[in-house]
Amino acid sequence: MKNSKLMTQREEDLMEFLWTQENPLTVTEMEGILGKEKWNKVTIFRIVNKLTSKGYLKIDRMERNNTQYARKFMPTITKEEYAAVLLSERGIKSNSLGKIALAMLGTGKRKKTSRDEEEKLVKELEDMITEIRNQEE
Repeated sequence: MKNSKLMTQREEDLMEFLWTQENPLTVTEMEGILGKEKWNKVTIFRIVNKLTSKGYLKIDRMERNNTQYARKFMPTITKEEYAAVLLSERGIKSNSLGKIALAMLGTGKRKKTSRDEEEKLVKELEDMITEIRNQEE
């Protein structure tokens, strides 16, 4: 995947939608759902092609639709992986992860998180550390 190519706002909007879907979709299926939000098939088709060429979408499979075949697309990157790409492109490195986690918890003037939320985050971070250590072995 070409990580150096960031998404446009419209591309991110389509990816936000695709990240919520459980199964790969055709352009026609995307339009059937997004058409209510003023997305048209041509726009979706163009954005899908751009995201595919950037490496953010891939063809999962072909599906027969009457007499023609349609391509089903799925993301090649998770929302969290793309967030890491964005942070990296803006010069934020992995040694800042602790500070980012604290900022997301709402330190400073922002609303404080509950004790349960903090404990959940600590558990997730501990699990990640364990996973990283297991990979090194």
